[in-house]
Amino acid sequence: MYRITALVRRKEGLNDNVFSSRWFDVLAPAISTFLRKDESLRRLVVNVAPDKLDDEVAKIFPPPFDGLIEFWFGDADEAIKSMKELSSNEELCAIAEGIVDGPAGVAWLAKVVPSKPEQGSNIKFLAAGDVAEGMSLADAHAYWKDVHPVVARTAPKVWNKLTRYTQFHGVQMPKLEIGGWLAKARFVPMCSDMGFARQRDFVDVYTSDEYVSIVRPDEEKFSRPGEMLSFISAEERDLV
Repeated sequence: MYRITALVRRKEGLNDNVFSSRWFDVLAPAISTFLRKDESLRRLVVNVAPDKLDDEVAKIFPPPFDGLIEFWFGDADEAIKSMKELSSNEELCAIAEGIVDGPAGVAWLAKVVPSKPEQGSNIKFLAAGDVAEGMSLADAHAYWKDVHPVVARTAPKVWNKLTRYTQFHGVQMPKLEIGGWLAKARFVPMCSDMGFARQRDFVDVYTSDEYVSIVRPDEEKFSRPGEMLSFISAEERDLV
């Protein structure tokens, strides 16, 4: 399974309420309508941010984007083809022009690697970053997939709080071509979805002694913070 993740920013001048109304009621449904006839699409998910972000969460995980939409496909080539066709629809691009700042958003293609099954998440934290300096992409992905979850399980204060953990391994080729109507495509090496029962659980995990002494040092073996991309979701709406 492959996912194209798009983090979007609202058009300058739109307040939160106006953007949310146009994003959820106009643009997302228009994308859904176009893609419903695409048999290669497995899922189309639009995410809803929490009504209120916990102050401590905001310090650790500042929200740099206003929207998150996910396109799920069974094959990377199908994903590339479908998104290119979607991005060539002039009517859709015109709708987006008044709602999102396309060049300010980020979209990328990645292979889905489930690491812990869904157990009823109320909050989802998406975080994306780069490979550790001096480590190849293949080695980083292999370590992250095969070793890191094993290490994380030795830290129950961290692992047991996760109600979901899915890795997304960035794909360099083929190139994702979507122009800039929704977001600008770029290569993102590593991304993960982490689920929690409540926002506060995220703070408890990332400030725990086990995270600091066990999980974080292991993360630094294959990844580095760099320019982190993030989004916090309180609801996933399946459009397709």
